[in-house]
Amino acid sequence: MKKITIILLLLISTKIYSQTEYYTSDGKNILTKAELDKISEEIKTKYTKIMNKEIFVSFVIKETMKKNDSIIHKITFDIKDKKTYDNFKKGTLNQLKNKEFSKFNIKTLLGENFDSEKLKGKPTMINFWFTKCAPCIDEMPVLNEIAEKYKDDFNFIAITYESKENVEQFLTKHPFNFEHLINAEKFTNELGINTYPRNLFLDSNNILRFIENGITYVEDENGELIMGSGDEIVKILEKLK
Repeated sequence: MKKITIILLLLISTKIYSQTEYYTSDGKNILTKAELDKISEEIKTKYTKIMNKEIFVSFVIKETMKKNDSIIHKITFDIKDKKTYDNFKKGTLNQLKNKEFSKFNIKTLLGENFDSEKLKGKPTMINFWFTKCAPCIDEMPVLNEIAEKYKDDFNFIAITYESKENVEQFLTKHPFNFEHLINAEKFTNELGINTYPRNLFLDSNNILRFIENGITYVEDENGELIMGSGDEIVKILEKLK
């Protein structure tokens, strides 16, 4: 009987630790690690050729869930050139955590200079985005609702490396009710921003307190991925009030 018990425990233990890990970027196509590595290499080859310079491809796990005996990671691909990759390796943002955020003076859509010193006195949310970023676009309606609710207590800033013309054209179709700062490629590169959207949260003294990716997608009743409610952002704002 003792031997049978030991065998059963071994079988149960093997079952528990034999969970298989999978990856998905869209919630539909499920990939093994080998398949993911192959796709990453194909993306690297493609973009290195298109951009005529070495490109680095990795992936960022945004969410992990368990289904039966499988672990499924929801991911986004992260594509960088060498300069951005070097900044990423230095961990510029992580080095700034709990320190005063990098000072900046960037043009607004109206052509005015926006000095980061004017943010002091209120906590600030900074959203880094660009016009072709699908997750950036998906989270904008939720960000608008959050900004409307907390507009009296927080600064809401959106920063992009894109031009005035591109941003103005984009906003005619996609309302995004943050203060918009443009042509900020130098600043985003200095910070090593490599994943979009990227949301940063400063306290009222411009100390960088939280570094987050975009709002997490959730599954609806049909198993389709939809934008979440932004509860993770609201929790951070409540902590900074």
